[in-house]
Amino acid sequence: MGKDLSEFLATEKALWSKHGIMPTERRVKLRAGNEVRIQEVGEGPPVIFIHGVGVAGSSWVLLADALKDDFTCLLVDRPGCGLSDPRPGGPSQTSDEFKQTADELTVDILDGLGLDAAHVACTSMGGFFGLRAAIADPDRITKVVSYSWAMGSPMTNVPLMMRLGAPRPMKALMVRMPISAPAVKMMFKQVGMKRAIETGTFDDDMIAWSIAVMKHTDTFRSELRNNPFITLRGINPEVLLTDEELARLRSPVLLLWGEEDTNAGEPEAEAFAARLPNATLEIVREAGHTPWIDELDFCAARTRAFLST
Repeated sequence: MGKDLSEFLATEKALWSKHGIMPTERRVKLRAGNEVRIQEVGEGPPVIFIHGVGVAGSSWVLLADALKDDFTCLLVDRPGCGLSDPRPGGPSQTSDEFKQTADELTVDILDGLGLDAAHVACTSMGGFFGLRAAIADPDRITKVVSYSWAMGSPMTNVPLMMRLGAPRPMKALMVRMPISAPAVKMMFKQVGMKRAIETGTFDDDMIAWSIAVMKHTDTFRSELRNNPFITLRGINPEVLLTDEELARLRSPVLLLWGEEDTNAGEPEAEAFAARLPNATLEIVREAGHTPWIDELDFCAARTRAFLST
């Protein structure tokens, strides 16, 4: 972990306290030997939340608050992110190793929590984990809600920042760059969060927490080292979900896709949904890559209805 974990914990506490919530916390040991941290909020059927790139489980704070009366929200810090241990075996993973991590994570969490099955809510890189879990263990993943573009589906715009971070020498430079509110806002705008930043729905407490994640945990360094998705040329074809894999995805899937997601837009959303055996696509108008932040009430209502039927 980083040098000042207390600063990260303070910003996280402020983020949750703003909503009058203090999650309980558990740790689960995975079959690879590392432990992941899970924050639990609410009561009802379990939903495992898997976050996107460069953040941690508390990035779901708004949606967890909206759903806590209906579901037990289990917010995972992915391996190497937030307060979770990195995956054992070195500073980087091959595409096949990363796929294995994604295949195993959710079912390992179910085993560790003593759950037979659960729903999954996921976004961005977390979407890769959620969809692969449903493919690998369809009997244990009841339903999947994927918020906007998911890694593993085609990407039409790979931000320059992500391309430049692919070569190993650039990764070493990026982990040393100064982290400030303007830098974080610029970074998040590039990956599809322009509306969330400019309207303030991704507010100052979220910005402060995001800075603390990058400065005081190993999340940023871990994500740079263990992300096989992006190359200097763009998306790595080895990690795209194949038609054969998607054909095995029996769990019902709800895609809540932001109309203004710069990673991939409505045509790509429709094409991806058509490849899934049991998918419902809803385009979230005027929303970007984080539609549950841009249009919280809409996404919470659609999530609640989908998971409750």
